[in-house]
Amino acid sequence: MYRVILADDEKWIAESLIGSVDWKEQGFEIVAIASNGAEAMRLIGEMKPDVAFLDIRMPGMTGLEVVQMLRDTGSEVECVMASGYAEFEYAQQALRYGAAGYCLKPFQAEEIAGILSEVKVRIEKGKQLRSHLQEQERPEEAALDLDLAKVRGEETFTRIVQYVKEHFREPISLPDIAGRFYMHPNYVSQLFKKEMNMSFTKFLADIRMEYAGELLRTTSLSVGDIAELSGYNDYFYFARFFKKYTGVTPTEYRNRF
Repeated sequence: MYRVILADDEKWIAESLIGSVDWKEQGFEIVAIASNGAEAMRLIGEMKPDVAFLDIRMPGMTGLEVVQMLRDTGSEVECVMASGYAEFEYAQQALRYGAAGYCLKPFQAEEIAGILSEVKVRIEKGKQLRSHLQEQERPEEAALDLDLAKVRGEETFTRIVQYVKEHFREPISLPDIAGRFYMHPNYVSQLFKKEMNMSFTKFLADIRMEYAGELLRTTSLSVGDIAELSGYNDYFYFARFFKKYTGVTPTEYRNRF
């Protein structure tokens, strides 16, 4: 039997999914039900299921964020997204992140049975591939496999850093970044602390202050214009923050050059 975890913040939806097919006849066993994304992550880590059915929208951590975190950590659990018609675009995004498929609400028996059949094929192919690699594995291949999760996480973080560098002039925040990359804000925060040894807020401030300093040194733009170009809509907040950051006011800084 393949082990399955369901995750949905609405109990009746989870129950309707359970009742949509004869899971045991299909070769699957439901081992746990989560009411939110964070609980789903915990259960997946503890129970190591083969499949996770995840609702697209859940409080705290969405199904998309769960899929992203699982892929970044190298998890091999097959994820199936449960979505409504209005969330179809999000379901497509989940597929790009490696989800095995998606099922639309209200659930239809034939659709769920078809998805389970496809998932079963994916699981079997994965097992065959791992078995083949183990038979022919060389030391360098083993090291590559062990580093796969790390590489995926680094690739995602690189994209986040690049986005911040390109859009720091806009009013961006940690929740904005997390939403754009379908990740939980706490996870993005942890990535910055791990990879950069600083918070997201500090990283963004460093970029903005460096740019503001460059404009003060090389242009005759007003301090108000420089504040706005550096991502600060409030001139007075910018002036106070700049002095706190550099030890001098923007005007004093400019007069040094």
